[in-house]
Amino acid sequence: GITKIKYLDEKIINDLTAYRKKVDPHGIMNPQKLTSKAILNKVFTPSFNLLELEARILKRGKLETLAHKIAYCLRCGKCKSDCCVFHPARNMFFHPRNKNLAIGSLIEAVLFEAQRYRSTTFGLLENLEEIADHCTICHKCLEPCPVDIDSGEITILERNILASRGIKRTPLATKMTLKYLSSKSKVLNNTAQKTILAPGSRIQNITSHAVRPLYNAHAPNGNYLANLLHSPLLPVSFKTLHDYLPGCNENQSLVFEGSAHPQKTYLYFPGCGSERMFPEISLAALYILLKNDARVILPPPYLCCGFPMSVNGKEELHSKIVLRNTIILSQIRDMFQHLEFDAVCISCGTCKEALEHMGIEEIFSTKIKDVVTVNQLKTKTHESVLYHQPCHDSLEENGPGLIREKTGNQVTSVPHCCSEAGTLSLSRPDISSAMRNKKEMAFRQAADIHNGKEKQLTLTNCPSCLQGLSRQNMNLKVEHLVVYLTKNIGGKGWKKELQQMLKQYDRVTF
Repeated sequence: GITKIKYLDEKIINDLTAYRKKVDPHGIMNPQKLTSKAILNKVFTPSFNLLELEARILKRGKLETLAHKIAYCLRCGKCKSDCCVFHPARNMFFHPRNKNLAIGSLIEAVLFEAQRYRSTTFGLLENLEEIADHCTICHKCLEPCPVDIDSGEITILERNILASRGIKRTPLATKMTLKYLSSKSKVLNNTAQKTILAPGSRIQNITSHAVRPLYNAHAPNGNYLANLLHSPLLPVSFKTLHDYLPGCNENQSLVFEGSAHPQKTYLYFPGCGSERMFPEISLAALYILLKNDARVILPPPYLCCGFPMSVNGKEELHSKIVLRNTIILSQIRDMFQHLEFDAVCISCGTCKEALEHMGIEEIFSTKIKDVVTVNQLKTKTHESVLYHQPCHDSLEENGPGLIREKTGNQVTSVPHCCSEAGTLSLSRPDISSAMRNKKEMAFRQAADIHNGKEKQLTLTNCPSCLQGLSRQNMNLKVEHLVVYLTKNIGGKGWKKELQQMLKQYDRVTF
């Protein structure tokens, strides 16, 4: 009413006040709204038109772009049902509309403090972190939004603002993970894999099972450590993909051919999850591509797509990784300029999104495709399976259809986020635990798996989701779709067959 009252005649205001006293004598509904024009002298409300002093304050606080991005929110709430972190059952109300309202209020508070108290510290911005933490950068809110507001993009901007002012908190576990993922050092990767990741995941798994009876299994309200131990991690492999492959330096590519005269040429970008944490995924991807009579070119070891750095507000590190990858991949393309690439293949939807932003489709003059979509081999297993669609879906919401087409399986989709959300489970395990409850409820609605004698097979096509789903304290057998297809195509001996196929290779220096 503050923006409207100055346009109303006094008679209209008096008539409205008299009517409200009659129907609402105690002033319960919107107390004192539209009662006196003097209210404008008592409150502070910025115009958000980015004019004069306000514009200068917003620019100095790096809030100008943020204010502009939320300015057109209609407060319609269509984003609520699609938001991963909106879960009233666990007291989470951080859907995009509410967050836009909170951001607007926070910007108003910053402007008020700066103008009334001549403060230039912008200390109130530390409250932005709680808003920014409640987002998985899934972009699901963009599609239903009538004015095309992308809350994921806004969240990354918020985290960059916090990081630039030195007030973004990053737990040690997240810092170590980002350091590990950004490094191409063989020594660091092998050391971290064998002494921290693999043993650490097993220690967490054992400890989680041991301490679980000590607190409420569904919603631990304890500290960071209690939430981190809420559910057991899937043990990480002691080996990475390149422990199974011929030696390769950081300026070399490995080339494998499925036959003497391959029909297709693919660049396969494994990504951190498939290459380092769960190498069985990338091995299965190589098997499928080679069995489809293709030539497969692998980039040098330990390339990260950069997405984890971007969403954690590490803007400079992300920019460095993107530049590094762009140089390496462009040089690979130049080295193989005599070949026409049929696709850049991935086994992780997050990598797909990051590589698209990187411009890899322009570099290789082709599309980015999931390994599953280029596979032409079919196997009729006719099983009943559950399917989890990742937030970053490289199968473009056609996962169930592809499974039915290639296996003949009966597929039941289970909605909602797996709760892992990359490094969110490390940075904010309290949020992740609440989200896991939402997914558990969806599983129970989808199938009677709690009391089943056999574990219910659940498929997904994302390494991070593999971890998230495995942390469900339910009777599930979780498997990556590429691994599942490979096991059915190649049988129990597929790894031995792949070892023979990998013996024929070329090592190309670029």
